[in-house]
Amino acid sequence: MFVMSAVSLIVIGILRTESVQFAALRNTIDYDRARYLAEAGMNHGISKLETDISWRGAIRRTEFPARSGEFYQAIAEDGVNGTVVVTGMGEAGDFSRTVQVVVKQGG
Repeated sequence: MFVMSAVSLIVIGILRTESVQFAALRNTIDYDRARYLAEAGMNHGISKLETDISWRGAIRRTEFPARSGEFYQAIAEDGVNGTVVVTGMGEAGDFSRTVQVVVKQGG
């Protein structure tokens, strides 16, 4: 009986540890996905600038990939000294991340 109780406690401890590690892994994945989505939004904004150098505005909240529940968006605004600031935002799971780049046009 004692051995069975000890083995049960060990198994419960292992299962609890594994569930905590799984939750941490899931959070890490969502955190990284949010950054990748923010970069996707930023790159989408930069591609619009490459097409139309005078473009300033926003890219609406876009679900990517479709039906994933993960989103990106971007904003392009005038910066100082002829620069354009492109900000990308990404959302995945419980995380949201923001990346920003300053683009100098015309060399």
